[in-house]
Amino acid sequence: MRLKNLPLAFGLSLAALLPLSMPVQSETITECDRLATDPMDRARVADGVSYQTLMSDEAMAACNKATILNEDNPRLAYQFGRLLLLHKNKKQGLKQVIRAAENGYLAAQLLLTSGYSSGNFFKGDAKQAYYWAEKAATQGSKYAQASAATWLVEGTGTEKKIDQGLARLEDYSKAGNAYASFSLAVIYRQGNFVKTDVARAIGYYETAGKAGLGAAYGALAMMYLGGESVKKDIDRAYQVFLEGAEAGHVGVQLLFARSLAEGLVPSEDGTKEAVVWMCTAGERGKTLHFELFRRDISCPVK
Repeated sequence: MRLKNLPLAFGLSLAALLPLSMPVQSETITECDRLATDPMDRARVADGVSYQTLMSDEAMAACNKATILNEDNPRLAYQFGRLLLLHKNKKQGLKQVIRAAENGYLAAQLLLTSGYSSGNFFKGDAKQAYYWAEKAATQGSKYAQASAATWLVEGTGTEKKIDQGLARLEDYSKAGNAYASFSLAVIYRQGNFVKTDVARAIGYYETAGKAGLGAAYGALAMMYLGGESVKKDIDRAYQVFLEGAEAGHVGVQLLFARSLAEGLVPSEDGTKEAVVWMCTAGERGKTLHFELFRRDISCPVK
């Protein structure tokens, strides 16, 4: 199982990889912070900005100036590097992000982990991805912990050490790391590195879901819906979808709504119930409704 199969929101903002927190207010806020802050950076000192503001000439100029005046500030180096990457300046962007990561900036280490793994932002490099995952793991990143341990099991970017990787994943899972639980679920379901154990995989999917990972509900529901690795059980699929949707996971709400609308799971009125979850899912639900029914959705006014 490669990292790209983990339910992570890859992207320069690294949404869902960093715990949300209020901006740190002890440091001086620069114009670069005001115009280019990553909203998912837990060490940020200002609120996040819109994509339009982020991509402005003003943001680029402000961050360029800020990094010149504050050469030792890893936060500003990360913001400038991220901005350069978004502007397709990979060489200079990577240079700034590495500079921040080498100075211990967690958001930069995570960007390098995902970037080197996926190859989406710069040339992929499994060894570099593993290196930065381990660095971020020591800072407590659950995403990085699960990634590094999974790669140990696979031998991706490092020497294969199945037992060591599994032990780490199990320890992380017991500590409430949903990504580790999900990774264990996939490992035991696929049986590539261990003997296949579907019951154990289901248990880890359930653990990951309860720990807050919506993708675990979706994966488990689809297992039951398609009869993949288990006996097909559309009633159980419905219940798993419902649990994840009621927990507030938008992705599950959308998948549940589509399954209801297409008659894949039991319901007295699949279309009506689907619309309820589309409305609950917000703008993405409205988009799904138009895709399926070719008309705008009418949701109750809150």
